[in-house]
Amino acid sequence: MRDYQDVVSNRFDQEVDSSSSIYSPNHPIGKYIRKYLFEALNEFSSLYYPNSSFRKNEKLLDLGCGSGGMVGYFMRNGFSGINTIGADYSKTRIEKAQLKYPDVRFVCADALLLDLEEKHFGLITSFDLLSHFKTKDQVITALNKIYNHLSDDGIFLWYDICSKNHFNAPENADSWGFNKEQMINLANEVGFELVFYRPLFKQFFNKYQSVYQVAKLPSKLIRFFEIVLPGSPGNMMMGFKKK
Repeated sequence: MRDYQDVVSNRFDQEVDSSSSIYSPNHPIGKYIRKYLFEALNEFSSLYYPNSSFRKNEKLLDLGCGSGGMVGYFMRNGFSGINTIGADYSKTRIEKAQLKYPDVRFVCADALLLDLEEKHFGLITSFDLLSHFKTKDQVITALNKIYNHLSDDGIFLWYDICSKNHFNAPENADSWGFNKEQMINLANEVGFELVFYRPLFKQFFNKYQSVYQVAKLPSKLIRFFEIVLPGSPGNMMMGFKKK
């Protein structure tokens, strides 16, 4: 797997226009991802943050925030920009995020060196970030940084790709996912315990991930296949609390 710093420098910092990406909200795949990802987030929020005034006053850190897509979701769902920080290693993406959400504080930061003045966040989120770290030491370091910035009763929400073994990634991969047991065991190692789990976007027969079939087939048909066909998760969302 490629070094995360090289991936940021050679890929994310070079992005000019992401509107043509398959993950854009204007693309069928992007629309499909957002619909069911936000559905899972709504379920999570209704369980742990059901009170709107509580959301407004909660301190939120989105680690690996990119250009602010997920920050936008939380702003639309009751969290306050003044209590939110977005952090990402890509300076280009941070600049884009700041333009979109001027009320939110965005910082350019390496998750492995994270040391914000603000601590005791009630919610720390990480979407497709930890899968960019190659070694176990790097993943554990990032998880420890998250643990140290989280309040004692806060929640760490980890969303990532599902793969058989994170530590057996191809050399040319920009990122590589985890299996369920790896995510839980790595989190347990730094003092977290699982409190929420939601699998998304089924990997049919461990070969074709449902989300990428949306460009070929109607989304309703794909959703039906996800319900009736066998397979493993394509992505996983897990919530952790301190033990």
